[in-house]
This record gives sequence, C-alpha cells and structure tokens, in this order.
Amino acid sequence: MWLILIIIVAIALITLIARTSESNKKTINFNNAQVYNYEIVGEQSYQNNLYRIAGKKEEDSKFVEVMAMAISEPSNPFDKNAVKIEINGLLVGYINKNDARLVAGKKIKKAIPAVVVGGWLDDDSEGSYGVKLAISSIKEFL
Repeated sequence: MWLILIIIVAIALITLIARTSESNKKTINFNNAQVYNYEIVGEQSYQNNLYRIAGKKEEDSKFVEVMAMAISEPSNPFDKNAVKIEINGLLVGYINKNDARLVAGKKIKKAIPAVVVGGWLDDDSEGSYGVKLAISSIKEFL
C-alpha cells in the first residue's frame, strides 16, 4: 500500500516539475525588462555612434537599454520610404526596406525602448554593436 502511495506522489512531483520546466521555456522578462524582438539594419555603418552610446568594448557582450526614436526619412536619397533609428540623437541604423514599404507615406516619429547589444572584445574575437527594438511588428510604428 505504501509503495503505491509513494509511486503516485513521485509521479505527481515529476509531472509538476515537468510543467514548471515547460513554462520556463517561454520568454522571461527579468526585472520587468522589455522583450527586444525587432532587429534593425545598417548598424555596421554606425559603429562609432554605438560606441558613444554603449561605451568601449569589453570582454563581455553589451546589453544597454535605451530609448530610440523611429523617424521617417522621405528625403533619404537611397530609399524614400526609409525609417531611421536614432539613439540620443545619433543615427544607429534603419528598419529593413521590406518593413519600410509597409509604412510608406506615413509620418513616423515614435519613441521605442531599445537595447544595444554585442560590442565585445576578447583574446579570440571582436563583436560589432547591434540594436534591437522592443516591438514585435512594424505596425507598432503606426
């Protein structure tokens, strides 16, 4: 009788632990942090600006939370639909051309939580800085 009871309790504990473990596989926001899903493009051209924002490269990769501005740039000579991303008034990149087409003709000027990532330097490698925005869809610009 005791053996059956122990087996039932063990199965219940294993099931509870498995469910808890499965729920932990979802995205977790630490300290009420944002989830940064949207990667911008062109950051390689603005590494000096990102250095000014995130600081010098160190052994560990950066994770610097900031506020970015998404601003439509109809006078851009390469893409009249361009939407630039600035941090602290410094240009750091753009949304990709396909997404820019989706908001073509719209005047965009929106503050968005963002994070500067990368920017490590160790004995083996060096990483460029990148930027991710806390949006899941370009529709959030509208």
